[in-house]
Amino acid sequence: MKSKKQPEPNNLEYAQAMGTVLREERKMQGISIEVAAKALNITASYISQIETGKKNPTLSVVENYASFLGLGMFELSLRVKIIRSPDKRSLERLIADLSGKIDVLAELRKKKP
Repeated sequence: MKSKKQPEPNNLEYAQAMGTVLREERKMQGISIEVAAKALNITASYISQIETGKKNPTLSVVENYASFLGLGMFELSLRVKIIRSPDKRSLERLIADLSGKIDVLAELRKKKP
C-alpha cells in the first residue's frame, strides 16, 4: 500500500502561515466559515483545511479567498512573510516605517499645486 506523499516542511510551513493569515482576517471581519464557503462555492471543510494548513490550495482558490476578504495578493504575501520570518519584529518595524513614509508622500502630493 502506497502512503500519501507528505508535504515538504517549507511548503507545509508556508501553507500554515497562509492559512493563519486568512483565518485571522476572516475572523476579524466576523465572517463565518459557512458564509465564506458559500461565497466561494467551496465546502466549509475545505476552508477549515486551508486555514489550518492541511491543504495547499491552488493559486486561483487563494486569490478568490483573499479577494473575498478584501486582501490583495501582495498584502497576503507580506503578511505570510511576517509570520514566517524568524525576526518578526524587524519586519513589523520595516512595514510601519514604510507605511509612515507612504503617508507622508501622499500628504506631500496633495499639497503640490
